[in-house]
Amino acid sequence: MKFIVSSTYLLKQLQVLGGVINNSNTLPILDNFLFELDNNTLTVSASDLETTMASTLDVESDSTGSVAIPARLLLDTLKTFPEQPLTFVIEDNNTVEISSNHGKYALAYADGNEFPKAVALEDPSKTVVTGDILATAISKTIFAA
Repeated sequence: MKFIVSSTYLLKQLQVLGGVINNSNTLPILDNFLFELDNNTLTVSASDLETTMASTLDVESDSTGSVAIPARLLLDTLKTFPEQPLTFVIEDNNTVEISSNHGKYALAYADGNEFPKAVALEDPSKTVVTGDILATAISKTIFAA
């Protein structure tokens, strides 16, 4: 499994998803981001078993697969990079090699199949609220937050 993605594009998406991850998870696998690659589409997920967030990114790739990469370690590593393309290569020895203009980094990963699957609703209900009404409702209740 191999893909190429912009360092800042990936970091911005992962920082949003990182808000879901707790400091004390009951399952160690929940301390990871789930990377699911399907050719040029990378879906990154984070979960705490109650809330699951996912983000879809466009990448350069022609392979498929899924791995779980440690969230905090990956975020700390990505923060050190300036804007540049990063090449992620999933090796057979349970390491992810991240190649950049400044060198190569290796992180351990877990099998993506161990990550809990998100619940998908077959027929979800939805409500449409105009922006004016939502803004008024928030401004009248913000004092209680």
